[in-house]
Amino acid sequence: MQAIIKARSEVGLELADVPRPNPGPRDVLIRVQKTGICGTDRHIYEWDAWAASRIKPPMVVGHEFVGIVADVGVGVKMVQPGDRVSGEGHIGCGYCYACRTGQSHICEKVDILGVDINGCFAPYVVLPESNIWKVDPAIPDDHACLFDPFGNAMHTVMAQPISGRQVLVVGCGSIGLMAVGILHVGGADLIIAIEPNPFKREIAKKMGADVVMEEIDPKEIKALTDRDGVDVVLEMSGNPKAIVKAFDCIRNGGDVALLGIPPGEVCITWAKQIIFRGLTIRGINGRRMYETWYQSERFLRHYPELIEPVITHRLPFDRFEDGIKAMQDGTGCKVVLDWTNAKE
Repeated sequence: MQAIIKARSEVGLELADVPRPNPGPRDVLIRVQKTGICGTDRHIYEWDAWAASRIKPPMVVGHEFVGIVADVGVGVKMVQPGDRVSGEGHIGCGYCYACRTGQSHICEKVDILGVDINGCFAPYVVLPESNIWKVDPAIPDDHACLFDPFGNAMHTVMAQPISGRQVLVVGCGSIGLMAVGILHVGGADLIIAIEPNPFKREIAKKMGADVVMEEIDPKEIKALTDRDGVDVVLEMSGNPKAIVKAFDCIRNGGDVALLGIPPGEVCITWAKQIIFRGLTIRGINGRRMYETWYQSERFLRHYPELIEPVITHRLPFDRFEDGIKAMQDGTGCKVVLDWTNAKE
């Protein structure tokens, strides 16, 4: 079958013929319909330091998808051929302390689809039955294939109360934009979005941001609030300077949720900026399995506008490089690839 693969330890991805996977006794074989290109896929394409330290070519990449169940292992009970499904791309070991206490999203032995094991940028992908999610008929394919990043946004937003609170969103990539939308329908009192890209700032307005700024100005942001700073900071950029400045925008006793991944160390004065101010800081990784998936489904059933404005490109799978280039030059946000005509 045709697949988008990381063939060698160098910049780029390529289309190649690879063997069709076979499901094990508790696995599900899915005929992929649509996939989303993620920032992770861009990192793998660009072969940055993280990708070079983690990816072991050759392998099929991609982890955001929706498809139709084509076959199941003999031990599978929950789904059957013909079901429309997506899936959780973090595959926990099932045995460690985190997995056995309901925290499999932070399993230290996790395998990630398209990172540690062959991914979904292909006509077929295999996942364990426990990672399969049946898709509600009301949610279209182009939205259902983005459950993964939407779940990142949902997890970040829902990590603390947001109804009636004033919130600063730092970084409006696709996940940050989805977070703005979730905050808007979730009853946030004030949403301030920070994004240097003017194209994405316009999308942030469509998603429900009350104020959109090019960069963080703590004095201006505090002046917009009526409580000496925002109640909540959602850090989605991973920019070290932005992270430090964001701490100057939050009121004492506020909440900080960190999803963006900085390239190195970030210097924070712990006593002055965190301890004496009574801040609560949460690191956000992936999605809570499967609480976040239930939350995401409920929101997307009723609010398709939480994803639609973020999708800027819909392309056939063999034009994946056009999608990545649009992400690189800032003219694209979320790119959806169509696999329905891929050679099996």
